[in-house]
Amino acid sequence: MSRRESVKATVKVTLTDPDGRTLKVIEGENPDPFGYGFFTAFPIATRGLIPSIPIPDIFGHFHTFDLATPSPSSSLGYLVPGFCLIDCPNAGSTPPNGPGIWLYEAAPHTTVYSNWISYTGIGIAPFTLITGLSYSPLVVNVGTSTPSSPGDTVYRLFNISQSITNTLGSPVNVRTVMLVGAVYGSFLTSPVYVPITFYVFSPPIVLSPNVTMTVTVTLSFPIGIAITPAPSPAAGYPSGTGFAIVVGSPSGSGGFAL
Repeated sequence: MSRRESVKATVKVTLTDPDGRTLKVIEGENPDPFGYGFFTAFPIATRGLIPSIPIPDIFGHFHTFDLATPSPSSSLGYLVPGFCLIDCPNAGSTPPNGPGIWLYEAAPHTTVYSNWISYTGIGIAPFTLITGLSYSPLVVNVGTSTPSSPGDTVYRLFNISQSITNTLGSPVNVRTVMLVGAVYGSFLTSPVYVPITFYVFSPPIVLSPNVTMTVTVTLSFPIGIAITPAPSPAAGYPSGTGFAIVVGSPSGSGGFAL
């Protein structure tokens, strides 16, 4: 399986002026990294069942959730599956008080992978979080890729987008953008905010006053291999085409989780 057929996250950043003109587009050629907490929230039990799991939040603090135990032993209770992004209980609707695209003036913490010092999504200094910006509602589009020939990989796609405008009156330097989701425990009414994926700018992006930064994160998960075009209409076959658009509802009656 080639790199293009792997599970991956890609981040695209677009800067626009107050008149809507595009100033800059940043889009890497390679997949972007997942946050460390994204993997720990979905552990693979290689040696029997896992009784509990510590998950790092956005600032690097670890929270222990129960998994396979007769009764909860931690104060947080059992881990509730999935990352909540929209209409999350007891969470704000936009960063930095809710899930979405968080902006930082600094890079994430580093660690050593295979003898290389590397950025990780384990945590980032709280005082480098950029606040006071104007956020649009987070928008999530869920769909399936369209193959063009037999043998193509079919993906489940999560396109997550949010726009942030600098209303502070002075420029800010953006070093890191992170897609942050909320996770919960069965005893926990307040969310734990966990990085899902991140992108580090080098050099930092200068976000000038009244300029808008739109960040689009695409999470791609291979779910099938194309064989042959289906008859139209494809009677007897479940449909996985098209996109479902999800935005925050004012009433809080709906939600979305990965």
